[in-house]
Amino acid sequence: MRVLAVDVGGTKVRAALFEGTEMLYRKEVPTPRAGGPYAVAEAIERLADGSFEVISVASMGPLDMESGWVIAAPNSPIGKFAIREPLERAFGVPVLLYNDCVAAAWGEHVLGRGKGMRDLVYVTISTGIGVGAVVDGELAVGRRGNAHEGGHIVVDLHSDLQCGCGGYGHWEALGGGANLWRVAQRKAREWGESSEGAGLALAGEMSPELLYSLARRGDPFALRLVDYLNSVHAAGIASLIAVYDPEAIFVGGSIFLNNEDLMKEKIEEYARKYSILGVPPIYRATFGQDAVLYGALAIALRPPQRA
Repeated sequence: MRVLAVDVGGTKVRAALFEGTEMLYRKEVPTPRAGGPYAVAEAIERLADGSFEVISVASMGPLDMESGWVIAAPNSPIGKFAIREPLERAFGVPVLLYNDCVAAAWGEHVLGRGKGMRDLVYVTISTGIGVGAVVDGELAVGRRGNAHEGGHIVVDLHSDLQCGCGGYGHWEALGGGANLWRVAQRKAREWGESSEGAGLALAGEMSPELLYSLARRGDPFALRLVDYLNSVHAAGIASLIAVYDPEAIFVGGSIFLNNEDLMKEKIEEYARKYSILGVPPIYRATFGQDAVLYGALAIALRPPQRA
């Protein structure tokens, strides 16, 4: 079976053609930030090459699986865009649409290290924070496909930093890459640190890449901010443990995958302070940066049951 697997993220759109589980090619382009509701589908069309029997799209959400639209993506300036109808019209094959992290969780269960596990959670720490879960061997999807908007768990009741979705105190608002410069700026003012990192933060110039680079060089502000972010991620993960009681947690996303050495140990330590159920093993995503592509593939090869 040939599958065109697609990952629509906040930063990039990736596509890969699979023959069974063999990847024949992989391409990516920046995620469109303008162009109207069909811009993302048009980007996918440009990435597609060769023949395939199905297109399986795993996209940032929230989405509406019935209509085939992404309805309110906080990390996309377009916000609302069509997936299924324009792709079915262009290619004449069935188009599947699932949340990206929901698909990645299924990919771990069907193809990855989570094979055989009946309960697992997938988390991405990247531009935003996303979550997917397999519960009792089934993929929990929700009535519209949004059962796992875990990035919008409230981790700080008193925060006045606004999330891209419009809410406050969310895990994504405090720990996602898109909002990092705001978090850094606030903490630099609050802590009164004097260092290169603090100066860059005050100027609104902090990015994930810069933050972790400064931390590796021993910048005191950067080290303190990384520690704070680890506590934020631990609070979010402890909440997921309380909800799903998983056998394992798989973590992907560019921020974690590129900085696991500065994150994993402390996240586990802080999560143990927060979790009544203990902390299960935390693993790096089996397929790394391609976790969502393999998740989209798994959706096509072994479609999950939906009530």
